[in-house]
Amino acid sequence: MRKTNVCSVGMPARGIAGLKDVAARTGLSVSVVSRALNPHPDKNARVAEETRKWVLNVAGEMGFRRNRSAEFMKRGGVATIGVFLPASPNRLVADLVFGIAEVLEAEDFPMQISFDNFAEGFRRFLEHNMDLSHSGVISYPSLVDDPKVEAEVKDYCRGKGRMVLLNTALRLDDVPVVAMDEELGGRMAAEQLLERGCGQFCVVGKCMGRQKGFHSALADAGRKGNEFNGDPDGLKRLASFCRGGSEDRPVGVFAVTDILALRVMRALSGGDARVGTEVLLVGYDDLDLTGETTPSLTTIHQPFREEGRMAARKLINLIYGGKEDPVLISPRLVARESA
Repeated sequence: MRKTNVCSVGMPARGIAGLKDVAARTGLSVSVVSRALNPHPDKNARVAEETRKWVLNVAGEMGFRRNRSAEFMKRGGVATIGVFLPASPNRLVADLVFGIAEVLEAEDFPMQISFDNFAEGFRRFLEHNMDLSHSGVISYPSLVDDPKVEAEVKDYCRGKGRMVLLNTALRLDDVPVVAMDEELGGRMAAEQLLERGCGQFCVVGKCMGRQKGFHSALADAGRKGNEFNGDPDGLKRLASFCRGGSEDRPVGVFAVTDILALRVMRALSGGDARVGTEVLLVGYDDLDLTGETTPSLTTIHQPFREEGRMAARKLINLIYGGKEDPVLISPRLVARESA
């Protein structure tokens, strides 16, 4: 079993101003300033909207940052937010980290990150956050098919814990999911290949949402697509299928990941079916260097950085008693030479 790798990420020192400094500048009491700066004040402790905006403006000019650690210490917990992500060294995971960290840093929430690809690692991560009374969790539970793990997630959320899930089909009460709209991404791939005048279509690899969107868009246009596995035998059969393409009626190929798209390029290299002319190819993920291949790869970009920001904002709202709905984030097509 892979050992969970946990690391704490410290935030920069707080700004130069505290509540007393802002109160002195505005001439208001510390309690009024505190209520004005509280994004989720008690209904009986609100201040006038004009006053709130003025205090926010003054606080911003003075570099004020909330002291989350002191705030949560009074509640009997800690301000730290736990983040669980796959142990995958690629730009998508990096963008998630950047997006989450940007919001948590701005809001003065420390975060603790754990990377793992196994259910046991996720369970240890969750137990760790329960034991330390962390204020919330952002999780990417691609492996939460384990009933024990799902039960522990429910236990965490039934207590004081607040959680936001990323890119999962798991649905739990009061746990919002922030996910990429993969069906839309598959549709975008099909629409690009249809627009480019392809005569035949196929999809390589398995990813339910992306495949469903691809076939749905083709069906709307009165067309059908073939399916090929991404293993060596499937790529060999794909190469044979692609020999029927021409510059006037190219074969349209959708690979459900950029890695598979690169394998398709290699499988077709040196043959009669050239990518970018007789074969038009669309990948998925917009990984680093896909713009540097020959031909450069048309692909579907997933805005994981924005997903991280959105997840962090939702979690903070939940921590302060707010309600949040699930949301799908739209990917976008990056058109390059291959299609």
